Formats: sequence, structure tokens, C-alpha cells
Amino acid sequence: MVELFSVDTGKRFKSLSETYKMNTFLLTLGLMYPNPRTDGKRKILIGCLILSVTPGLMLTCNDMRLRILNNDMANLVRQSIIMVSLTFVIIKLIITVIRSNELRAIFDGMNEDYEKFNYLPEEYQEVVAETIKKSKGLEKIWIIIMSITACSYPVLAGACTIYSMMFSDNPRRYMVHEIEIIYLTAEQKYESPYYELIAFYSIFMVWVVFIGFTGFDGMFSVCVFHVSLKIKIFSLNLKYIFADANDIPTMKIRIATFVKDHCEVSRLIGEIQKCFEVWLVGIFFNAVLQIGMALSQITTNVSSDINGVYYLFAVATVVHIYLPCYLISDVTYNAAEVANVAYSSSWEMVEDVNIRKYICLIITKAQIPIHFRALGMITFNMEMFVSILQTSYSMYTLLRK
Repeated sequence: MVELFSVDTGKRFKSLSETYKMNTFLLTLGLMYPNPRTDGKRKILIGCLILSVTPGLMLTCNDMRLRILNNDMANLVRQSIIMVSLTFVIIKLIITVIRSNELRAIFDGMNEDYEKFNYLPEEYQEVVAETIKKSKGLEKIWIIIMSITACSYPVLAGACTIYSMMFSDNPRRYMVHEIEIIYLTAEQKYESPYYELIAFYSIFMVWVVFIGFTGFDGMFSVCVFHVSLKIKIFSLNLKYIFADANDIPTMKIRIATFVKDHCEVSRLIGEIQKCFEVWLVGIFFNAVLQIGMALSQITTNVSSDINGVYYLFAVATVVHIYLPCYLISDVTYNAAEVANVAYSSSWEMVEDVNIRKYICLIITKAQIPIHFRALGMITFNMEMFVSILQTSYSMYTLLRK
């Protein structure tokens, strides 16, 4: 298990698990935290978890089959939302098993960086503290959004059931998620104990989706924030690289250190892409499908379900795709700013021709945009976010016809 609480060492910056306790806890609870000591047990538990959600997937597939036969597009879309969400969680579980060593290497590297940050000058530490503050704030916001969205399913179902029992002339029970149950008639599934068992299992499925969409997704945000932080730190180094314009050997050492730091950031980006590229492709298609389907459910009058939950679902899905697009765009912006920092570093005061050439090369390199590409095909940025919204709306208009 991950150690979430430890003795205070007095250092300003602590390990990854201590800094982002909520993300680490949810990642561990979701069986996604890469720990060499427990990977064997984790694989067994992941297998059990997948088996436990398999009946839900089978029921959803059966319901979708019936909707297709009855040409019931509205309810087919509603079941597709659940199918896509559960399938995406299973994919993430498999990713954490296949990329366990790579994820562990990224987390270990970040722990080493946090340890080094304690020995940086005050100006640098303020930049680190500000970045961590933003990252932790985003961590809380995402968990709150997912909590509200997940809780809306059982809470609204329970509230509607209580209201119906108390004030309706024809009281009825509401399902957490309306679905056709094999071997049970439409009337039998609302009777005890079937209703209670179905409600309990539905809440379990909601919990699985909640856990699957918080820890892993939150850690991606932490990793991308860390890339931006490392870029800001070596930009500060570049800013003071010519503090002593007469000390040529020292300046060359500083330039060599800058190049080394830049290469480390490039490697870190490559490692993050390698670990999360399947997930990035997944959230791309998930966003296109889920936003369009959620919008269609909002405007569809399906009496057997509570359409209000899809308002929250649509908002959560938009935020889910917006965050990686925004954070990756922030990395691109900070990397591009390196060229401006290099140009403004008083390099023209240096007489050494080689150093001037180095600065020209740094400026040229910094002008090449840094991108996160999933499987070498999908480039994540704010332009892609706008494109996803447009595509989702087009899908929504098609589903309404």
C-alpha cells in the first residue's frame, strides 16, 4: 500500500504521495497505483474487479440489443453512456498493469525532483509552491465535480422515489439506472428484494466509475503540471545565465546545465505520452461520444429515467476533456516563452562567439512547439477542444433526428 501519512521531516516540499494525498489515495483505492511490492496482488484484485462489473456490462449489452430491435434510439443512447464509461475504466485498469514500470519511473523521478526543490533559492521555491497550489486546487475541483456527478444518480433516484411515495396518486420506484433485467419482467424488478439488490449493484457500478475517473485522470494533470514546472525552473536558470558576463567557463557550465534540463523535460514528456497515450485517445473518443449522447438525453423525454443527471454528466465530460487540453496548451506556452527569456538574457553583452551561437540555437529550438500526441495521431491543445465540442454538437443533431 502507499504510505499516505508520514512523520514531518520539516522540508517544504515532500514526496508525491504526501503532496497529492487525495489523488494518491483514489489511485490506490482504484487499484491503479504502481507499487512493485504489491503488483502481484493488485493484478489479482483487478481481475476480480473486472469480473464483478462483467454482469453489469452483460445486462447493458442485452438492454442495448433490445433497444436496437425496438428501434428505441433514446434508451439505446442512455445505455451506451454506461457502456462507454465502464469500458473506459477497464481500459485504464489494464493500462496501469501494462505500463506499471513506466508509471513507477515517472513517479520516482517526480519524487526526486521534489526533494531537489527543497535546496533551490527562495525565488525558485516560490514558483514550485505556486505550481503545487494550482495543481492541488485542480485536484479538489475535479474530485468535487466527479463526486457531485456520481452522487446525482443514487440521490436523485432516492429523492424521486420518496417524493413519489409521499405525494403521488400512483407511487412508483425509481432505479439508480433504468435497465432491462434478464429473467425479470418490468414489474418484478421494482419488487423486493430485486429492487434493493439492483439498486445496491447499480451504486457499486457508480462507485467503480467514480474511482476510475478520479485518481488516474488526476495524476495525469499532476504529471503535466510537473512538466510546466520544470520548464519554468530552467527558464529562471536561463534568465540568470549571464549574471557574470566576464566568467566564460561558468556561463558555459550553465548553458550545459540548461541543455541537460531541457533534454530531461523532453524525455519526461515522452514518458508521459507513452504511459497515457491510450488514455488520451480514449478521452478524445469518450468526449465526442459522451457529450453528444448526454445532450441528446437532456432533450429527450424518456419517462423511465431521470434526465436531470445528464446535465451534470455533460458538464463533467466537458471539464474532463478541457483540463488536459488546457494543461498541455500551458506546457506549449511555457516552452515557447523560453525563446523570449533567452533573447532577453543580455546575451549581446557577451563577447564569446561560441556562447552567442549557443543562445541562437536555444532560441531556435524553443521556437519549435512542444506537443502531446496520442499514438502519434491526435494532438492535444485548445484548438482540439473546440473541435471536439463542434463534433459532439454535430453528433447531437444527428441523434435528435
